[in-house]
Amino acid sequence: MPPERIGKYRIDSKIGQGAMGEVWKAYDEVLGREVAIKTIVPESGGDDSQRQRFLREAQSAARLNHPNIITVYDFGEENGSLFMAMELLSGDDLRTLLIKRAVTGLEERLRIMEQVCDGLAFAHAQDIVHRDVKPANIHVQPGGEVRIVDFGLARVGGSEMTRTGTVMGTPHYMSPEQVRGERADTRSDVFAAGAVFYELLTGKKPFEADSMHAVLFKVMQEDPAAAKEISPEVPLVLSEILVWTLAKDPEERYQDAGQLRAALQLARQAIADGRGDEPLAEPPARQRSGQPTLKPTTPGAAGSEPSRYGSRPGSRPGSRPGSRPGGPASHGSSRPGRVQTAVAAEAPSRTPLFVGGGVAAVVVLAGAIWALRPAPEPQAPPPTRPAQVDSLAQAVAGTEVEVASRQLAAGDYREAARRAERALKMDPANPDAKRILDQARKVVDGADKAAAAAKAATDAAGGAAAFVEMVALDPRHPEAALMAPRFEEAVTVAQVEQAREAASDVRKDSEAAGADRAPAFGEGAQRVKDAEAASRAGKKASAVRGFYEARDLFERARRR
Repeated sequence: MPPERIGKYRIDSKIGQGAMGEVWKAYDEVLGREVAIKTIVPESGGDDSQRQRFLREAQSAARLNHPNIITVYDFGEENGSLFMAMELLSGDDLRTLLIKRAVTGLEERLRIMEQVCDGLAFAHAQDIVHRDVKPANIHVQPGGEVRIVDFGLARVGGSEMTRTGTVMGTPHYMSPEQVRGERADTRSDVFAAGAVFYELLTGKKPFEADSMHAVLFKVMQEDPAAAKEISPEVPLVLSEILVWTLAKDPEERYQDAGQLRAALQLARQAIADGRGDEPLAEPPARQRSGQPTLKPTTPGAAGSEPSRYGSRPGSRPGSRPGSRPGGPASHGSSRPGRVQTAVAAEAPSRTPLFVGGGVAAVVVLAGAIWALRPAPEPQAPPPTRPAQVDSLAQAVAGTEVEVASRQLAAGDYREAARRAERALKMDPANPDAKRILDQARKVVDGADKAAAAAKAATDAAGGAAAFVEMVALDPRHPEAALMAPRFEEAVTVAQVEQAREAASDVRKDSEAAGADRAPAFGEGAQRVKDAEAASRAGKKASAVRGFYEARDLFERARRR
């Protein structure tokens, strides 16, 4: 039963409940308005950390009187329970809208993100960092107005309430420094806002993986594909803005939400002017007061080749060569931590100019000196990976090995090899990954060699023998379905019988192991029926392939 009253508020109904508290719809009889009342659930009333978080949320939100931040009206304690009275919101949170695919059109996406930046910029100006920016904490009203909610993880001023080494936030949207347990500042909110914007533009999270360990590892070590690669309709200028919001190094990001908001406003104007696919000049990220600019358009450059991705602070000119026109860009870099993109090489006439002509001349002179350098600078040694990265790498490698093992058992040798290779990149000494890679590679290489022989064969019998060798090793080989029609008549009855016996032998072993009720067993039985039908129709190559597919399915059932 809900309480009848909390403080001066009459409780009408329960709106929801989270891990920390309950939320009620209530009525303020003094001021005559509906409100939302948030309380700590009774079971958590004695948890000091929960109470501190609740107090922090109330204190930070109460300091933030802004149209894009939820308004807190009142705060108090009654019968040992803390409560907070706040603005009653309608509509849905952004997480729900993304699931429903209810946010459509670039204009609506930009309008939502600009309002998020407006609210965060105001909080940052008050020395408040949200630290948990994510779609679930962004509420969109029916008229399109945005409210940022849940300042429970917020850091107010110089508060050190959260111990160093404590991971705070939501994994898919946490900044690398938060994953490492370091102090979060305005740049951490910028990173989270960038992750939200990426999902808003592409429909995909920038850091997605099979396990939470893998997500955290990607946040720290890997860059997502460029938004424009995921959704080609995304203007290049927005795709490049995401480079700076999702930079691994906080120094390379927009330094607060105000800078990000300025970049979005600049991008909006560029899109309106038909310049949305012109690149953004490198923002002066190390200067908190600096604002981003567009690379200038040289007269007569219309229709010319688009410019290359601007390099980041500290990178050398030419460290990332552009792609050939119309082709994919090279993703090489002089340092890790670059969001990938596919754009063409930069034309010489589109050098970014940040200030007046005098400094521009210095930039040109510096470029000339660079071009005439006698020898390239020695590369800096790679940075030492922090302990958190190593432990996460081992955890992610373990997950990859598990998946690789399942793929190997399922007969998907190429995927098993790919997963094992990924595991070895993160944990080079992993013995299971090495074993799986060796086994999978042996099959893949043998099948590829047989496929090449079948393609090159000039006589039907030789080609058929190579085809049978290929499908015996890997019936799921990419060339198997394409080659089968060519060898339907050339495959011999003896070869069909050999494949049939192979399937039958493994089927008996699977039945003896009690695996005849496994889904894979049923698939194998159906594949045998299909192979028998192909054999009766004279399609002997298809029959051989079908029997070997059944063999692998029966083996998969037996192993599970």
